[in-house]
Amino acid sequence: MILKFVFETPSRAGIIEKISKRVAKKVGVKIGFDRDLENIYAYIEGDEKDIESFSRELANELPLSIFLKSLNAEVVEEFRDEKIDEFPNISLPPCPKCLREFKDINSEYYLDIFHHCEVCGYDVREKADIQNPKEFFSALVKKLKENGKITVQTMNGAYELSQNLEEAQIVAAKDLASIAKYFMAFEGDAKALASIEKPLVKLKTNLEFKKTFGLSIPAFDVKLPDCLVLEAIFELGDFEILGLKKCDNPQDLAFDVAVEKTPMAVVTDSVKKDILLYDGDRGIIPTFEKAQLSGILGVHKQYGAYSDQKRSIIDNKNFPNFEKKEAKPAFAGFYGVLSQWELEEKNIMGFCFYKEDESKIFINSPKFGLVEYIDFIFKFENFEEIFALISAMNDTGKKLIQNFAKREPELFEKALKADISSDKNGIYYLWGLIGVVLGFADNVEKAADKLLKYANEAMTKKGPRIDYKMNENNLDPLWAIRTAMSFHMAGVDNYLLSYGVIESFAEFLSNNYDQVNKETPLDGAIIVGDLFEGEFLNKIYSYIDKNYKVYTPKALPISGAIEAYGSLVINSNLEKNNK
Repeated sequence: MILKFVFETPSRAGIIEKISKRVAKKVGVKIGFDRDLENIYAYIEGDEKDIESFSRELANELPLSIFLKSLNAEVVEEFRDEKIDEFPNISLPPCPKCLREFKDINSEYYLDIFHHCEVCGYDVREKADIQNPKEFFSALVKKLKENGKITVQTMNGAYELSQNLEEAQIVAAKDLASIAKYFMAFEGDAKALASIEKPLVKLKTNLEFKKTFGLSIPAFDVKLPDCLVLEAIFELGDFEILGLKKCDNPQDLAFDVAVEKTPMAVVTDSVKKDILLYDGDRGIIPTFEKAQLSGILGVHKQYGAYSDQKRSIIDNKNFPNFEKKEAKPAFAGFYGVLSQWELEEKNIMGFCFYKEDESKIFINSPKFGLVEYIDFIFKFENFEEIFALISAMNDTGKKLIQNFAKREPELFEKALKADISSDKNGIYYLWGLIGVVLGFADNVEKAADKLLKYANEAMTKKGPRIDYKMNENNLDPLWAIRTAMSFHMAGVDNYLLSYGVIESFAEFLSNNYDQVNKETPLDGAIIVGDLFEGEFLNKIYSYIDKNYKVYTPKALPISGAIEAYGSLVINSNLEKNNK
């Protein structure tokens, strides 16, 4: 009998394959693998009883993963094995097997924080000398209860752990029940939080949180324990949630570990409640892609991408001594996703938006090649210029500026005095200008970040409609600024107004896709760039996903590593064309 398992996942991290092999060896069945762009196929050969045992054991051993979309099985006639046995060496939170052994008082690994297997674990360079783990962590828990805080090294950074959440940068929860008690967690949040990648998910606090802790903080980045240090503290203590704040030189537990950035995820409002990563490295980098031209190192920030004869490797640590090549981020991000999903011969629209670099909307087609559809290029000297331009638009604009100066004199004067010189571009720059005129900060960068923070913490699913209008082939930023000012004077609070600013722009992008699609049918949209985070990423993805296919970096965050791979793709093609 041959049973074929179909794992719908774009990831090439090897988690599924390694666990399936381990289970197959334990049960005593033959296993083989094959894969395509979106699926892993595992073929299990054995008698009916052994295959049933494999299925039960796999259900116990296989962790949730952000990248695992579905799992199905069917009886087939042919056994296949493409000998897929090479996987990147990644750091991961504990797998179900190691976690069970860690919590089993009869196990040799009971409370051993350095326990790991071929699937999970961290790059610990020097262990702490803990002779009796039960006594050690019981003493830590006692100190935390009595003093209110301790400082410890976790596998993902050094933190002050505290029962006081007022200054917490992150909240760690014991389990999903604790999260449900204190936070507004919706469909999909549980899967994201409980996945083996253990990302941070921004969750809004509920009334029980405010009542219990006496805090009015609207939202936190929340996670479940992502290493065995936190697991030990929650296991032996009766804590439901703890606050984490970064620290140096932890005094209560110290060891040397290579710390990687924790993934950050958003659960979309789309029908499938898709989980998208917008930051982080742990459990994701390095990764493998299809081979490009050897001898080139595509780079972006701390990431590099290069090829050997069989594949491309994206990493943030180890690179060969190849010639470094970099492409502009908007182009690199677009071509990176295009190559990953083999969309070169499709009609694709690309939304490529960055905080530090230029933002663009591309259209790629086999007939016309790459077309830069919309640029977002605008700069102003000061708010005196902006107010004058709005006044000159029409009588309504003139009255708006007069009323704003009269009714909001403090904001008006602050805006006039603000230094809005910035090397930032496009939509991030525009959102910074809106933040400045609303009084969020006195410079573009801080004001834009505050606007995004407010939007991500807003207790709403619908905001006021901000005007985004085109001026020939460019966005006219004055309409967005003036409508934001109007809503402010109408009494709309900062959270709701900020939400409207990003939601309306996501809708504007979606409408542009619809318009082009009517004239030239498109095969989908690419979303890439570090401006896409939180609610902005959620909204643009969900709007377009209702009717069309959306492509994001495959098993990668929305920006960072993908631009390194895109730089490799672009420069490989240039080298080939020049030969």
